[in-house]
Amino acid sequence: MTDAALVYRHGRHVVVRAATTAIVWIGDTALVALGDGSVRRIEPHGAPATIAVHNGAILAACRHPDGVSIVTGGDDGRVRRVTPDGGVADLGAFGSKWVEHLAASAASGLIVAGVGREAVVWAKGAVEPSHRYAFGSTIGGLALDGKGRRLAVAHYNGATLLYASSAASGRVALNWVGSHLACTMSRDGGYLITALQETGLHGWQLPEPRDMRMSGYAAKTRSFAWSRRDKWLATGGDGQAIVWPFEGKTGPMGKAPVVLGAREGALVTRVAFHPTNDLLAIGYSDGAVALGRLDDGELLAIDEPALAITALAWNDAGTRLAWGDEDGRVGLLDMDARA
Repeated sequence: MTDAALVYRHGRHVVVRAATTAIVWIGDTALVALGDGSVRRIEPHGAPATIAVHNGAILAACRHPDGVSIVTGGDDGRVRRVTPDGGVADLGAFGSKWVEHLAASAASGLIVAGVGREAVVWAKGAVEPSHRYAFGSTIGGLALDGKGRRLAVAHYNGATLLYASSAASGRVALNWVGSHLACTMSRDGGYLITALQETGLHGWQLPEPRDMRMSGYAAKTRSFAWSRRDKWLATGGDGQAIVWPFEGKTGPMGKAPVVLGAREGALVTRVAFHPTNDLLAIGYSDGAVALGRLDDGELLAIDEPALAITALAWNDAGTRLAWGDEDGRVGLLDMDARA
């Protein structure tokens, strides 16, 4: 069956007939990673193109440090580089181990993959793994700081910090009991936040480190988004987007979060801050998508309910937004053309 497209009030939908697992923008081109192992290239105009990439679901995707291609990881144990024109190249193969996490940095040129209990690193320009770090439990998440040098690895009973460019990097252990399933780091490396198995977040203010606890969530958090200057951290995992303030010397400690986009009967599954202003895109478990402003709390619905939103991303210019759901529907919004 071929993809279908239709226009709606705030943009257009493309029906790709497979669950969306990630969306990465290259300029105005959206590369949509799917659960059937393919990538859809969606241009501002014209029909989508299909790129066959993995023999199984794509579990993770990020932009390649070169800025003109993406990196994908699949349940076929492979890491691949994909170009918008359809080129596919192997970067690594890991047998039966799933590649569930990826991080990359244009600043350092590093690529990191979470493969089972190992964080595998590709140095700048490398087409095969350069070195790797082993852990005592399965990796729950990866994050790089803004310079792409400091790597955070979330795992059981805490997280570990490394300087990822060196195989001999010294480790800093950040201990907190429980399973840590996702993580994010502020661009300046001053904060590391992890999502916990039992709901809620744990964080460390660095370099001390100083523990932080952020609770009150209805479900597990699987999506983070920093605002343009790391002033705010938006999170999913509740019936509304919970946005923590990170200004000042102690970040969110002792401060109440801002809540935005409450929706009855649904949970926030994905959040994405606009790259140049405090506008937050919010995706929900019932398939709705909205834009919310932090300054006045105003909310604009831009898509109607369907199935759970699984990916949400702005392009670098903030002129286009794309989202995808678990049933194979991709939405695209052109901010300049929004009615």
